Amino acid sequence: MKPFIGITMDRADGEKQIIPDAYVHAILQAGGTPLLIPTGVEKDIKRIVEALDGLLLSGGDDVAPYLFDEEPHPELGKVTPERDVTEVALARQFLNANKPILGICRGMQLLNIVCGGSVYQDITAQYDGPLLQHRQKAAKSFASHVVTLAPKSLLHQIVGRDAIRVNSFHHQAVREVPSPFVVTGQTSDGIIEALESVNHYFVLGVQWHPEELSIAGDTASQQLFTTFIKKCENL
Repeated sequence: MKPFIGITMDRADGEKQIIPDAYVHAILQAGGTPLLIPTGVEKDIKRIVEALDGLLLSGGDDVAPYLFDEEPHPELGKVTPERDVTEVALARQFLNANKPILGICRGMQLLNIVCGGSVYQDITAQYDGPLLQHRQKAAKSFASHVVTLAPKSLLHQIVGRDAIRVNSFHHQAVREVPSPFVVTGQTSDGIIEALESVNHYFVLGVQWHPEELSIAGDTASQQLFTTFIKKCENL
């Protein structure tokens, strides 16, 4: 039976709950059944977690900095507090249940924050050192920079390579990394691009958007989604 994969949704203009189509198609392509999770369902989180086999924390706007005990930086982008509330509750319940989680872009940052970490509110203003272009101007399906993977890491095992080329659409990035996470992918400028838990069955976060690359035919991205779905099936 195909596993049910919850995908978190974003809010647009306070009137719509949306999700880019690529997330849905990447899950379908890998053999899962995607179910969309709107904001505002905090009272039903326990039942939702029981019903789902896996969770995909999607990308989107910035995470509110009060969640990691900081005041807003002048370069902080749009935040959506109601989305933060829902996703924090989902992430905590999934971690406690030890069910598979894949965090993408904002989703990886939120996972890190939930476990006690922090993010750069804006890497251009706060990161110490020269940076690559992390907000590419090319199409979403174009892999613009290289991520080096940690040997023997879960992500390294999944793709079978020491480095992969990925797309990039972010101005925030993981800063302090708490236990149980370890850094498993970085760019040449030192920005953290992948995390994974050493204490959970399958909890993995990536800073790029593999859903866009997967539906465009990128093998490494397809392997990531296929492995995620298999982990959800075998739980």
